[in-house]
This record gives sequence, C-alpha cells and structure tokens, in this order.
Amino acid sequence: MIEGLCCIVSAPVWQTLTLTGSDMLRLARFRLRRAPMILAAVSLIFIVVLSHLSEEKHELSQREVIERMNVYDDFGRLSEEREQQIQALNNPKGAKMVDKDKNLISQRDAKLVFPSNNIDYSRYTDMLNIEKPKYLPGYKNPCWKAKIGNSTKVRCLPYFHLLGVDKCGTTDLWARMKHHPELLPNGGIGGKETHWWSWRRFGFDIWVDDREPWSFEKYLGVFDIAAGQIETTVDLSEMEDDYHPLITGEGSPTTFWDFTGWNRIPQNQGKTVEEALLTPHLIKHIAPKTLFILIFRNPTERLYSDYIFLDLFRQQHNVSSENFHHGVVESIKMFEDCQITRSMKSCLYDKQLHKDIPVRIFVGMYVVYLKEWLKVFNRGRFLIFRNEDYSKNIKQHVIHAFNFLDLKLPSDDEMEKISSRKRAFDQSSKKKSTGPMLDKTRTILNSFYKKYNEELAVLLNNEKYLWKETS
Repeated sequence: MIEGLCCIVSAPVWQTLTLTGSDMLRLARFRLRRAPMILAAVSLIFIVVLSHLSEEKHELSQREVIERMNVYDDFGRLSEEREQQIQALNNPKGAKMVDKDKNLISQRDAKLVFPSNNIDYSRYTDMLNIEKPKYLPGYKNPCWKAKIGNSTKVRCLPYFHLLGVDKCGTTDLWARMKHHPELLPNGGIGGKETHWWSWRRFGFDIWVDDREPWSFEKYLGVFDIAAGQIETTVDLSEMEDDYHPLITGEGSPTTFWDFTGWNRIPQNQGKTVEEALLTPHLIKHIAPKTLFILIFRNPTERLYSDYIFLDLFRQQHNVSSENFHHGVVESIKMFEDCQITRSMKSCLYDKQLHKDIPVRIFVGMYVVYLKEWLKVFNRGRFLIFRNEDYSKNIKQHVIHAFNFLDLKLPSDDEMEKISSRKRAFDQSSKKKSTGPMLDKTRTILNSFYKKYNEELAVLLNNEKYLWKETS
C-alpha cells in the first residue's frame, strides 16, 4: 500500500498533464479522500526511520568510550568475541548465560594467547645465546671492544635503567639527571627511551604487534655516540690508569612491567607463563651489574594521568572523566573475565589483551612485576621511591639518585640549578581542563589496587606504599 501511495505522491508532472479536466477533478477528489491515509503512511515511515537511527545511536554509545580512544587504526576495537561480550553484559540474562558457559569463555579467551608453534623465533634476537661481552677494565660503564670487519669498535650497554613507571615522574627525573657532567644521554626518544626490551625487539609498539623487530645490533647503535665519548674521556686523577668515568643509561618505563613478548623468547617454547624466563633474566645474562631506579605513584592517580597523556596519540581528542570511568569499568571486567579460565600472569602478560583494554590498569599492579625482578637481581641493585615524596623534595631525591649511581655530586650551586628547573612534561593544565576524576571511579580503582598496594608495602617494608594519604 505504501508503494502505491508513493507512486501517487511522486507521479511525474508530465504524466498528470495528459489527463483531461474531468480526470483531473476525479484525481483531486481521490487525493483529498486519501490525504489522511497518505499522512499516516508518511508518519509511519518517519517513525520507522527515527527508530532505526535511535537503535544505531544506541549501538554506537555502547562503544563510545573505546571508539574515542583510537590511536592506531585498530586501537580500541574489541575483537568480535569481546563485542559479543559487551552485548551480553547489557543484557542481564545474556550475561548470566555467558558466565555459565565455561566452554564459550574458554574458546573466547584461548584466542588471546599467541600459539607458540606458529612463532618464527628466528625473527628475534636470542639474548640467552649471546656470549656475555668481556667488559673493559677501567671503564665504569659496561663497555667492550667488538670486532667489526677488520676493525674494532667500543660498544656499550646502559650502566643503569630508570625502569619506570609510566606517569610517575621518570621524564622529570631524567631531565634533571642528564645535567650531570658524567651522565650521557642515549640516541633514543628524548635521549632516554628505546623500549627495546619490552617492545622493539619483538616488533611491538603500544597497541601493535606486527612491526619489524629490532636486532640487538640496532639496540646497541642507540648507545654508539655515548660509547665514543666514554672511550675518549679519561680521568687521570683516579688511581687506575686510563679510567673512563662516564656512564650512559636508559629510561624506558615499559621495561619494568611489559612482559607480553615472553612467548617469543626461544627458551620459553613449550613453557607456561609461570615458568617463563622474562626480561630480568635476559638483562642479568648480558649485564649482571646493571643498576635500576624505580618511581612508584598512587596507582589510581597514575592511571588517570596515563589516560590523559595517551590523548596525545589519539586521532580523536575526547577525553573526559566520564569516559575514563567507563573505560575503567570495562577494563576491570575484561581482566576479571580473562581470569575465569586463566592465571593472573597469563592475562597480565598477554599482548592481545593489552591491545584491547580501554585503559592501562595493569601498569599500576607494581608488586607483580617487582617480584619478577627481585627473583633475578638482589634488592641492593634497586633505588625505589615514591613520586609523591619526590615532588615534595626534588633536590634530595636527585642527590639520592646520583649517590646510588656513584656519581660525584655537583656543587651546591649546580644542584640548586638542577633541582629548581621547571617540571618536565607537566600535564596540570591538561588535567585541569579535563576535570577531576569522578569519586565513583576513584572508589572502584582504590578497591581494585588495594591488595596489590598491601603486598607492595609488605615487600618493601614501608607502609607509605599503601598511599593512605592520597586514597
């Protein structure tokens, strides 16, 4: 009937011109009698279209937070299985069925695991098969002479790692430390970061896993300029002849917590994540005397800062406290769902889950990662402090860092200049424009991180790591 009405309404003008006067009169009367029917039909069409648009808008709103967090083309896009899960969660009956169906859950989460039998290990540097270099005596930094063709070249690894953590003040500390005359930057991002141990050597980036892996040779190249300066700078005042006092370091904060490439380490073939050799084992093999600096921050505050920071890389800039809240709720749900059939570590160290999750809740679970490092290196090789304490007394913490690295302290005037420098990468204005975290979000995150903070406080024998003053 609607098609017929449409034909009457939309009949071409030239067609009506061929009608006689009486035909026109009859047609006019017909249209007048049918006017209410036409109006009703048009109204029906309008309602149907409006309803369709409303449904489409509702479907989009379910993913609004995630879709707005795009950085790469596929970032923020949940897998088909995850999309089905969201729909089920919006339907209580459906959610109940999904949670009860262990087979479905197992099939879904199994797709998050990299099948080790499909991994081409030849693409990745086998660090545990590399012979440990013969480090040069008289060099403070771990350096050695490598034969390249018919010549030799001094190569160096970092004397220390500013391990992290992201959004805990590592960039600010590095910006101050680099003014020490005996500390050289590397050739990485900001003279600080390479992300080789966590990402580049596996072909990873923050939300991708299909790039060309960096070789160990390429990683060493990042330190070549520093190595040249280390080689040519000699301190004759030391007891040893030809003492080379300069050092270089690395400040990739992902090195501390991102072990998602664990199953691309050849020695882990056939092993579970609980048995796996991780980044600390590889660094210990190649540079056993490395030192580490760690800054921790209230993980709830860290996450909000991280969320705002990542807006720099998003195609659409739509951060808000409400969007953050939705991202937190969804991320915790995804993590809990993963643990229904898998261990906590297998979820934490899963690259696909890292790519899919809306906000990086994993980073703030500090104690999980610190335990892995302390299995390999003794506690004395770590300088650990809180961002909250650092911010209150920058000068004292920079002095602690210099002492820990066995660097000569600059003069009082120089230390004053270093400590009074403007904060590096200050996000206060951006955070102010975004607004404070919602109280309901803070409550959820404080509850989520509570047990991890408690374990960290016990491990470090310091109740400051409960963050009671900022919770």
